[in-house]
Amino acid sequence: MKHRILLPAAILLLCWTTAAQAATPNLREVKLVAQLPKELPQEIIGLAYDGEQLWATIFHGRGAYAKLDPTSLTWTVDKDPEHHRIIESVNGIGGPAGVCFADGMMWIGGAFGESFGPIDPQNWTTGRVIKRKQRTGTGTQIYSSLAWDGNNLWIAWHWIDYKQPLEQTQRLLKVDPLTGNVIADFPVPPGNPNDLTHALTFDGTNLWHMKDQRLSAIDPATGKVTAVYIVPEICRASGLAWIKDTLWISEFNGKIWRLPFTS
Repeated sequence: MKHRILLPAAILLLCWTTAAQAATPNLREVKLVAQLPKELPQEIIGLAYDGEQLWATIFHGRGAYAKLDPTSLTWTVDKDPEHHRIIESVNGIGGPAGVCFADGMMWIGGAFGESFGPIDPQNWTTGRVIKRKQRTGTGTQIYSSLAWDGNNLWIAWHWIDYKQPLEQTQRLLKVDPLTGNVIADFPVPPGNPNDLTHALTFDGTNLWHMKDQRLSAIDPATGKVTAVYIVPEICRASGLAWIKDTLWISEFNGKIWRLPFTS
């Protein structure tokens, strides 16, 4: 493991890397590029890329979402109540939280941690919905962010139980998409326990996770953090999506940021 000192945005940053990491974020080039349309509540809870457009799910939006064209940066708001109803049928009470795309299917995680499952966005039919909480006992749970590595579903999961150590309440779950069973369980870098939104995506090699202002690269084989960066412009990340060599970041307040990477 080697250490290096970077100085992005006039802020001293300690970053550690391993050979598993192929690209690094160009922190000086992070840019605010979009804001949710004013007609929607300004609260993004999840972000995902379907191969053409970014999808942003809305906190307590009863299945509402908007799509952003990453080239033109124009929004499309889906006002079809049937689409909203189908999303709600997967996420259960509390609305959607995490979202990702896997082999053309849109996976949704519930904001109260009671269910997750796939939707076919072409014909708006649902697949098998997994109705399962990860812990018993008091405290709200949330499937806060989802990612797909080509074979498995990854879920950043949060449990609001202040009596538990942080490493037990903020977890990274590797999930078999056919059964919904957790096949690996790792701690994610903990942050503010009051902030229920934290972001996850996969770039083809690494998982990327963001909590507060800290962006972490995670080796999916071991669950170990291989690099950490501070992005001072971001206050409360809620979603991540990977497009080619660029990380897209949503904030809970409706903002969308673009962060290019350098090989």
